[in-house]
Amino acid sequence: MMQERDLPPSWAWARFGDVAKIESNLVDPSDHQDAPHVAPNHIESGTGVLLPYTTIRSDKVTSPKHTFRPGQIVYSKIRPYLAKAVLVDFAGLCSADMYPVSSRIDASYLHRWLISPEFTELVSENQGRTLLPKVNQDALVQLPVPVPPLREQHRITAKLESLTTRSRRAKEALDAVPDLLEQFRQSVLAAAFRGDLTVAWREKTPDVEPAEVLLQRIRAERRRRWEEAELAKMRAKGKVPGDRWKAKYEEPEPVDVSELPELPEGWAWATSAELLSFVTSGSRGWAEFYSDAGPLFIRIGNLEHHTIELDLSDRQCVTPPPGAEGSRTRVEPGDVLISITADVGMVGIVRDGIGEAYVNQHIALARPVSRELSEYLALFLSTPTGGKHQLVGANRGVTKAGLGLQDITSVKVAVAPLREQAEIVAQLQRFSERIRFLSEARSKVESQLGDLDRSVLSKAFRGELVPQDPTDEPASLLLDRLRAEATDPTGKKPKRGKRHAAATAHTSD
Repeated sequence: MMQERDLPPSWAWARFGDVAKIESNLVDPSDHQDAPHVAPNHIESGTGVLLPYTTIRSDKVTSPKHTFRPGQIVYSKIRPYLAKAVLVDFAGLCSADMYPVSSRIDASYLHRWLISPEFTELVSENQGRTLLPKVNQDALVQLPVPVPPLREQHRITAKLESLTTRSRRAKEALDAVPDLLEQFRQSVLAAAFRGDLTVAWREKTPDVEPAEVLLQRIRAERRRRWEEAELAKMRAKGKVPGDRWKAKYEEPEPVDVSELPELPEGWAWATSAELLSFVTSGSRGWAEFYSDAGPLFIRIGNLEHHTIELDLSDRQCVTPPPGAEGSRTRVEPGDVLISITADVGMVGIVRDGIGEAYVNQHIALARPVSRELSEYLALFLSTPTGGKHQLVGANRGVTKAGLGLQDITSVKVAVAPLREQAEIVAQLQRFSERIRFLSEARSKVESQLGDLDRSVLSKAFRGELVPQDPTDEPASLLLDRLRAEATDPTGKKPKRGKRHAAATAHTSD
């Protein structure tokens, strides 16, 4: 047996094979169609928790499987570093990549040892192969197990069960936090674009330019930019235009407000087309231009649902082709990006400092007439009850999701006065910071909870979790009996001394 650490006086080290029996009993699953089927993926790593499972029939199992019975430990020999073992209270079949284990000591105690960090480290050192690591039976039976007196085993498992239950409840509460934060984020966004967040601000700031005046300026600027672009095209072709070409300009369709909710005083409805000077989709077939360095190529994976900030942790660089195709899809600070295929409706904003960057074909690039509108518009488009609802509703895909550029320009936007837009953005940024703080705090507590669980297991197997009782039968005597039973061909159990007649039976039924 490998090098072992010191144990309390009444404890003893044993081989796994001394305290448990691995039972190999492969059967044809066709004879057990309605039996529960447990595979490694049905066990949570490191916790011993059994996840939802189905039956042999439902999983369409055809290869031989082991049978297991109530009270056994089902241990995954594949990738042992994942620490997957479960103590079952029902009969069924398990993967051939698992060992049904019958414990000869407290089964719950042995189960906890099998998922402990200490045992996981030991078994990982003895796993074979590197492509698909596994621990074979011969290696497993030689691994050490710290064995306390039987009655102390029961006290340890009872204490662990109590602490684990509390830990599990805490984890369940932590698991609920992300959804609660997302619900809070969505409710804040909805309130922002109803004008509810800025009620007090409007009372304190009554004399502001109404949104309709802002929209008049935006419409004029939008037309000016169109004329400027058209004039440049004609001059590039050597044409000397008059003024008749200006009649080709198409004003965006006015908004039908008959079925839209009423807005606060000073607000106005507008289509996104009125607010945008340029809309395009990204470039196709740029895989051949991928490179290890150079400009950034923004892909759909860089957009997220719960924020308008780009996630650039996964960066792809390109060497863009020369010409109009490259310049068409190059982003500028203030551009709003929208996913238009697959997972439609994710929105991001291009910040200062991004450098030279382009978008791919799964993203629409929408450039506001005025950069002052960018963040407000991006936030509105990302709001589940606002622009996002309209974008997702416009998805015409059946087998393949997708939005057209017309969908991007047809969104009805609740436009606040410009000063109020700035206030809304500032308040949403403060809420976003609070949500981020709470999310990070949750992650920290979750990590601390995991550390605490591991610390508790470590204390349990060092004899520090529950008090030792000097009247308990020493583990050495228990192990002597187990070894005698394993070698006695008559199967008779040796008699116990009078002092320990009251000790609990060593079987784990």
